[in-house]
Amino acid sequence: MTERERVINILKNKKIFAKKSFGQNFLIDDGIIKRIITNMEPEKYDTTIEIGSGLGSLSIPLSKVCNKLFLVDADRDMIAFLKEEFNNNNNINIIQSDFLKVDPDSFSDESRLFIGNLPYNITSSLIEYMLEKKFSRAGFMIQKEVYDKFLYQQNKKENSPLGAFISTCCKYELVTFVDRSAFYPSPKVDSAFVRLDRVTNYDFSIYPIFKIMFKDPNKTILNCLKQFPEYKKASLALKDIDEVKNYRARQLDSKTLLNIAEKIRETNL
Repeated sequence: MTERERVINILKNKKIFAKKSFGQNFLIDDGIIKRIITNMEPEKYDTTIEIGSGLGSLSIPLSKVCNKLFLVDADRDMIAFLKEEFNNNNNINIIQSDFLKVDPDSFSDESRLFIGNLPYNITSSLIEYMLEKKFSRAGFMIQKEVYDKFLYQQNKKENSPLGAFISTCCKYELVTFVDRSAFYPSPKVDSAFVRLDRVTNYDFSIYPIFKIMFKDPNKTILNCLKQFPEYKKASLALKDIDEVKNYRARQLDSKTLLNIAEKIRETNL
């Protein structure tokens, strides 16, 4: 039985359906699923945490290779299915919750993998939360256009604070583009599955400064700082630094942005 047939049979027999409120589009392409699991190498990590497990398109192959697997989904219908599917597997923990309300630190150690088909309407929030909680590796499905937005390149107009921060602490790479026909029901956009490998022991508390520096893409970093009273001291102290005075954040390389953010934090203590 193909994954497409399995998913359609479950939806029909269990009388459940994909809910727009949860951003549900179930991955049904066997080749894409195999490529994702092979590339993510979950067997290397002590704990794997899947976000939005749905009908188990990734959960089932993950369960065969993971050391310890946590499945997180907010939809009670999906949770009921997952509990039935994995009833006899003691290595799997199933959690009904919005992932943003789950604390991975409470049940997993440092060697952990995050993986998921993320709801596209809260992609940035979920990635920020994963970065805050830290991981060894993370892989997730996002809109194809968002993949490019997070791929930070100096002087690129579409550069974002999240893309800049990711590039300071992670290796960010494309695993595969995914056509909309690989899902059921089919979304209106094509997707990309990306992988993040942590390369530094970063301090996530500096990320809000990145967001301030990118607050207005058409203003210099100095002028962005001036919009925030709590950073007035930093803007005065750094006003003669050319990178702050003359450049927009998106025009600088991520290493320079990190150095500026660290100076801003130190100055504003």
